[in-house]
Amino acid sequence: MPTWMMVTALLVGGCAIKTRETTYVDPDAYGAVEGTGIEARDVRTVATKMAGDLLTSPAIQNYQGSAPRIAVLPVKNRSRFLIDQEIFTTLITDLLIQNAAGQLAILNRDIVDQIVAERELKRSGSVDAGQLQQMAGADFFLEGEVRSLSASSADAQSDYVVIRFQMTNAETGIVSWSNSYEMKKEGSWGVMYQ
Repeated sequence: MPTWMMVTALLVGGCAIKTRETTYVDPDAYGAVEGTGIEARDVRTVATKMAGDLLTSPAIQNYQGSAPRIAVLPVKNRSRFLIDQEIFTTLITDLLIQNAAGQLAILNRDIVDQIVAERELKRSGSVDAGQLQQMAGADFFLEGEVRSLSASSADAQSDYVVIRFQMTNAETGIVSWSNSYEMKKEGSWGVMYQ
């Protein structure tokens, strides 16, 4: 083998990049890194339970008229953990839509400015009006919050977490439904949530 080929082979072999293998994991499975905080499976479990509880609540089951219109407000994080509130709120909204089977109408308040602008364009004749309808108002507001109590020693951590939801009547301000979901975890110290 010529010298230039041996040098090339050594350079290519020596410069090989070691890659890490990526593994997809079920969001409900226990991961390689676990702590006492709120994990993906906790968010999914609570969102699923809450959606089921809300849909079977007397406030929804006994609602008079068409499907009640619910505005889902962002989940408030009052715990010590860093939680992406948008993921939690989006998951709740998705589960309610998927499981409601026409029992609920979920309002989109994230793009109100765009909706109002589009309605104005239709009214002015700038775009095809199609069926210009009245914008839906909320019958209920659904809000949630996460709170936690923590205790720790030099080598252990304990966290008690309460995730609470309530649905408030938009006309009367009366809480029509509420429920809390609790969990307590104990583990070794050192897992950082980001």
